[in-house]
Amino acid sequence: MKNEKPSVLLISVDALKPEFVLEQERRGVKLPNIEKYFVQGGSIARKGMRSVFPTFTYPCHQSMITGVCPATHGIYNNGIFDPTGEHLGAWHWFANRQVKTLWEGAKEAGYVSASVAFPTSVGAKGDYIAPEFWWDGSELDSLFLDAVSKPQGLIASMEEEIGRYAGGLDLTEAGDKQRFQAAMWMLEHKLAGHLPEQPFFMSAYFASFDETAHQMGVYSREAAHSLEKIDEMLGRLIEKAHELTDDNIVVCVASDHGTIDNHHNISPNTLLREAGLIETDAAGHVTDWKAWSQRAGGMSEIRLNDEKDQEAAALLAEIMKGLASDPESGILEVLDREGAVKRGGFPLARYVLVAKKGYEIRDNVNGPYCTEKVYQKAQHGYSEEFEEMRASFMLEGAGIEKGHELSEMKLIDVAPTLAAIMGFILPDAEGKNCLK
Repeated sequence: MKNEKPSVLLISVDALKPEFVLEQERRGVKLPNIEKYFVQGGSIARKGMRSVFPTFTYPCHQSMITGVCPATHGIYNNGIFDPTGEHLGAWHWFANRQVKTLWEGAKEAGYVSASVAFPTSVGAKGDYIAPEFWWDGSELDSLFLDAVSKPQGLIASMEEEIGRYAGGLDLTEAGDKQRFQAAMWMLEHKLAGHLPEQPFFMSAYFASFDETAHQMGVYSREAAHSLEKIDEMLGRLIEKAHELTDDNIVVCVASDHGTIDNHHNISPNTLLREAGLIETDAAGHVTDWKAWSQRAGGMSEIRLNDEKDQEAAALLAEIMKGLASDPESGILEVLDREGAVKRGGFPLARYVLVAKKGYEIRDNVNGPYCTEKVYQKAQHGYSEEFEEMRASFMLEGAGIEKGHELSEMKLIDVAPTLAAIMGFILPDAEGKNCLK
């Protein structure tokens, strides 16, 4: 018996700002597939979505797939908090264990659940999970990925057809080409066979627009080129999904956050080191710490090593007071733990620093506190209240009204909206179904 439920395809385009979708000529970009399927043929959140706190890739993606804020799902940053580097640069690659994800909810609702390269998907509870994970960029990445894929052996089977899936943390246009080929392979070789009796939910991801903007600037021709290449792949992926499902599909294209050009770097850890709260060896490597600031782009989370260390707490409080009162510090807000949790993030922080626009926060412990020499030309992680940090949201397909404007959306609305389309409710969701 044919299943009448629509399949659902969620595609994340990292850092895609609404203005690139709705003001293409002004921004010097041509996105014919986004124009055709979504601007003309679907529904769009024209004012964008309010992202989460922080507006950083991994917390955002887990919020997108769960419908809850980082303080609830537990992924507070891209990287694991690691002042001394004992975790060797590890990121929060893993799906959370606190709340239900769309992958798990869809599977329970009778969908074939799949993912390709979606951030925070290692260990996701689905049928076909090709996660994002890297180690050193060598063939070891493929071996590790194959071991943690679901089912085990998925990556080896895929790579026989498309070549290397991993390639380390490859966020370039070449990396996106491989992510696209992997998504197409998943549709054709794993999901098509379940249709029409069983619909699918699949998440996919494109990273190169964000990465090129980091390196060249938000409004650079190079970033526009990366976005145009993504649009080409989006068109082919959407066309294939419609073909396989006989048009019984809803496609959602969303982003995790916006992005903004930088003009300064600031390094709070230099102040902590000067105050004796961080110790380093002769080479400048951290050997011990009483307080540490870990960056999240335009924010940083500051923790105490020992919450009962009153002397360290007092020193840290004075430094925070100084940053908050200094108009030249580049700091917009200094939040305590309660203030951070109220915004939805960093429940383990003693303080959270929120930078002014264009002041990216770094983890440096040596050198000047503030410099005009920037590591990246563009960044996110800034306040979720900034217009520049708003994310994109678009829907098209079965039952989606053309030309309908979705208003007052938040990133945490994505998961409950897609769950509603698939006919189930995410019990933990803090967002809402935007189609109601």
